[in-house]
Amino acid sequence: MTGKQSKCQTLLHDIKSKVLRRIRRLREDRVEVYYHPKQGYLIIANAVQKDSAAWLSVPPVETAAAKTDAGQLGAKIREGLRRSKKAGFMDRKDVEGFKFWQMTGLKGIDGFRSFSKRFQCVTLFRKGKALTLEAMVRDPYGAYAFPKDEESRIILPSSASEETIGQAVLKLLRQTPE
Repeated sequence: MTGKQSKCQTLLHDIKSKVLRRIRRLREDRVEVYYHPKQGYLIIANAVQKDSAAWLSVPPVETAAAKTDAGQLGAKIREGLRRSKKAGFMDRKDVEGFKFWQMTGLKGIDGFRSFSKRFQCVTLFRKGKALTLEAMVRDPYGAYAFPKDEESRIILPSSASEETIGQAVLKLLRQTPE
């Protein structure tokens, strides 16, 4: 390899890295709301992993009782969105030991796969002036996947009231099979 090829490859790598970082900065704030009828809600803020497009769950976990009203649930979700924005980009090693599913205290939950079989999930993305809520579906491998139908998606203005956000989450959880 010649010196010119090496410099070109380095320059291309640097350009690609800068473009990917800018794209990630444009990404939305993200929160996941997990629900179990006995456990209540787990509200998890997410951050983008540095040098990757992967999302990481970041502590602390916000919890709410199963009987929490829509306004209080929406307030906790809005706070999670603020934490997501503040977290920005993180190294995986900074949250490596964070396994929020262990906080449930339910017997038989020994990993994320067994957790996902018991908890419903709604993911919220805030990008610009839109807040998108999606009821996630479980795949056979124990992960959550994005829904294929439009009925499992609600789009609100990002300025929606906490009550409206909470009501939208509750609506999506009611239509998602357990």
